[in-house]
Amino acid sequence: MSLGTRLKSLRIGKGESLQKAADALGMSKPHLWELETGKSTNPSLELLTNLAEHYRTTVAYLVGETEESGVEAMVFGRQFRDATEDEKKLIVDMTEKLIGKGRRGR
Repeated sequence: MSLGTRLKSLRIGKGESLQKAADALGMSKPHLWELETGKSTNPSLELLTNLAEHYRTTVAYLVGETEESGVEAMVFGRQFRDATEDEKKLIVDMTEKLIGKGRRGR
């Protein structure tokens, strides 16, 4: 899967329009579109880091070094799209505690 495909999938999973994502990232809508369509293929490390933070994933996932994206949350993203930011934070915190608890029990 390409960087562009991953970015578009993450954006859609988050329920964001190109414009909303671009605004949140502090970049232009055309530049984000170029990244998603593969017309721009060499983003800076700073931009990749910002994208990873925005989509709650890793740079390694974005560039294809790993298939894991921490995007189990993305699976839930559509279900919790209308949740408030406080509710989303609570869900993430609870999930992290459950995952941590499961790892300690191994």
